[in-house]
Amino acid sequence: MARARDHVERVIDTLSSTNAAARSRLAASWQRSFQKHGLDPAAPAQRVAPDADRLRLQRQALEQVLQVAAPKLDDLYAMIGHCGCGILLTDAEGLVIDARTGLADAEIFRGWGLAPGVDWSEAAQGTNGIGTCIAERRALTIHRDQHYLAENIGMSCIDAPVFGPDGGLIAALDVSSARADQTEGFNRLIEAMVTRVATQIESDLFRAAFQKHRIVLAEGAEPSSAALLAVDGDDVVVGATREARPSMPPAGSRRA
Repeated sequence: MARARDHVERVIDTLSSTNAAARSRLAASWQRSFQKHGLDPAAPAQRVAPDADRLRLQRQALEQVLQVAAPKLDDLYAMIGHCGCGILLTDAEGLVIDARTGLADAEIFRGWGLAPGVDWSEAAQGTNGIGTCIAERRALTIHRDQHYLAENIGMSCIDAPVFGPDGGLIAALDVSSARADQTEGFNRLIEAMVTRVATQIESDLFRAAFQKHRIVLAEGAEPSSAALLAVDGDDVVVGATREARPSMPPAGSRRA
């Protein structure tokens, strides 16, 4: 596997650089994978079986998130599932808790470990769309040989974080594909869709958490954003999404 050997050499060269991590977020993630998590980029594939107990507990804990997200996962899959993409939702630790894949692709995704009950944190898999999205709290794409482990370089993973009503990270939304003809340009289009759907999930979770309050858009925010405030009958701010918080007064303050 010349491609895998070339990838491992590239990773090792990057890890040996004294300033690569400072110049590149990808290199910084590779450094975390090696130094913090002790992962070998050349390690042979060891696909761990789904953790049924952990999956059950996390699905129970995130029942409302799953209910809110389900129709949006269905819609997203309807738009891009025919392209060989799988839709995954994880918890804040990178455990896959829900998925949408085609019947023809299901066995392929299980073979890759892209299935409910599998841990895709950076600690478990090194640099990858889900784990690195969670570690860096931002939307991103990890395309093929941007992955840390050589066994994962056949995949493209496009991810966006989902923040809960209290502003904390609650989930990650992922679109993954192992199609050889998937281009970086196509990935950018999917990334925009994934980010939009994650924003919609955030907005719906916030509205559900503050359903007895008036929900308003933060001043200056785009209508499609998740920059939302919850205010009471006296126009006192009682809640704000993560996107709204940087420019807004703390909860308990009166709107201007």
